[in-house]
Amino acid sequence: MVFEMASITLKDIPEDLHAQLKREASANFRSLNQESLARLQRSFEIEAALNARRDQRWIDEALASGPETPLTAREMDKVRDRVLARKKAA
Repeated sequence: MVFEMASITLKDIPEDLHAQLKREASANFRSLNQESLARLQRSFEIEAALNARRDQRWIDEALASGPETPLTAREMDKVRDRVLARKKAA
C-alpha cells in the first residue's frame, strides 16, 4: 500500500498546544508535521467509530421495537385525507 504524505502548516496556535504537540511528536519519534497529521487522522477514526456505535444503537432499538405491521386500506385513506386537507388549508 502506498501512502502519499501531505504537509500541514499550523499558524497562530497557542504556545502551550504547540509545546504539547512537540513533546508528543518527540515521544512518538515523529516530526511535528507527522504528529499533527496522525492526530488529525485519529480524530476522524474516533468520530467514525462513535457514529457507527450510534447507528448500531438505532438499528438495535428499531429491531427491538418489534415487527412493523402494514397499513390497512382504511389507515391509508386516513393518511391521504389528512394530506389533502393540509394542502387545501395551505
